[in-house]
Amino acid sequence: MSQQELDLFHPQIIGVIGAMEAEIAYLRSIMHNVKTHRFGRDIVIYTGLLFDKDIVLCQSGIGKVNAAIATTLLIEHFTPDCVINTGCAGGVGAGLKVGDVVIGTHIMYHDVDVTPFGYQYGQVPKLPVFFNSNSTLMYVAEQAATVFKTANVVRGLIVSGDSFIHSKEDIARIKKQLPNPQAVEMEAAAIAQTCFEMGKPFVIIRAMSDSAEDDAKVSYDTFLVTASGNSARMVHKMIRAFSEE
Repeated sequence: MSQQELDLFHPQIIGVIGAMEAEIAYLRSIMHNVKTHRFGRDIVIYTGLLFDKDIVLCQSGIGKVNAAIATTLLIEHFTPDCVINTGCAGGVGAGLKVGDVVIGTHIMYHDVDVTPFGYQYGQVPKLPVFFNSNSTLMYVAEQAATVFKTANVVRGLIVSGDSFIHSKEDIARIKKQLPNPQAVEMEAAAIAQTCFEMGKPFVIIRAMSDSAEDDAKVSYDTFLVTASGNSARMVHKMIRAFSEE
């Protein structure tokens, strides 16, 4: 990514989505002039300022449907220039440990199967197999990764489904069907699909809270706040970078 390419992208309104309170708490705490907007039963969107940018921060709720609804509401009501999805995930890539971060180069579902009709596993009919993060946003995310001294930051495939993956058998099944996934979680593909449909550039950032194996719940409960904080600090630095252009 050249400086010339980066200079072409100057978002003023930045949408940020996290599924849970823990995933958005840090960013909300440093925003200014915060206003709260509630939609439906559980979707909350906060608007405010961070540096010189207008931030639209959404707590979507867990799962693909909640994520898609929240992303649509965010885009339709607040017209962000781009969308950043922050949060935690289970690490399934080789060498990933709790606290490490995956920047999703491409995103897909691990629980969609319409292969009898000629589609690839994970592909929604009439849509791409993968939803690709915006190259500029990925570049800025990688530059923001210098905020970490010990966590590894890698690029790769993030896969989504409406299940909390917590066993070696689950991981083996997913890896058998899909090409080298790095992280598994429950919202990213729905957010990516919605942004694709609505023409909004996006990037998915996930910090590892567990290894998606038999002790996943214990690890998740223990490291949720740490992992969510790592992801949110990257987003914070991204917003600062856009403000310094």
